[in-house]
Amino acid sequence: MSSANASSELFAHEESSKSQSWLDRKVGELVVEDFRRAHVFSQFGIDFCCGGGKLLSVACERAGADTAAVVAALNSSSLANGKEDESNHLPLAELIDFIESTHHQYIRAKGPLLIEYSEKMVRAHGKEHDEIIPFAGLVRALIEDLMPHLMKEEKILFPAIRALSQGEQVNGCFGHISNPINAMQHEHEEAGAILEQLHQLTNDFTPPPHACTTWRVCYATLAEFEADLHRHIHLESNILFPKALVLAQ
Repeated sequence: MSSANASSELFAHEESSKSQSWLDRKVGELVVEDFRRAHVFSQFGIDFCCGGGKLLSVACERAGADTAAVVAALNSSSLANGKEDESNHLPLAELIDFIESTHHQYIRAKGPLLIEYSEKMVRAHGKEHDEIIPFAGLVRALIEDLMPHLMKEEKILFPAIRALSQGEQVNGCFGHISNPINAMQHEHEEAGAILEQLHQLTNDFTPPPHACTTWRVCYATLAEFEADLHRHIHLESNILFPKALVLAQ
């Protein structure tokens, strides 16, 4: 075998191994290392927050994404050598403060607006466009699910994690800290399922040509809302909760 052929085979083997290494890692872990990878995953419809615990190979299959294309996108960018997500180094109490002041506040500010926009769409266009009525129902369901979710985190789970981070024993009515964490994870998945229905109903938040201004603003706000929620759930599911579980061992 010539040296050129040997080098070519070695390169191909290294590339194959590198590609497999991507696929054998969990999506959430990859995003924790560099959050900018989330943008790559978003391009392929790969869930990096609620589905962050899945191997990339499984996530690709679930999203119907071509694994070779996903791996190529990761390999061809500089993301692989990017900096670890800075939030991964925040003390847990500071991370919780950030989640509450940024993402919880965002939901409380934008959630009522989304309901208002969607109900205005029903009044103006519900009779002519049947899809608007279930759309408004899903928007309301999403927000009404999230509001008590925020309260349960702020009043029960987050204080317990703060106590753990300070070396205190946690003796809540919920038992082990994994119980409320599992409950919050389940609610994250429920929110993700509602968003998936909204995607299907709205052609990925694409307003039709006849859409009025409120319709367009509502879809744009919902897309922004989803992006913020993805970041929010990522911080909890892939960073905060795993670290809290380690402290509780």
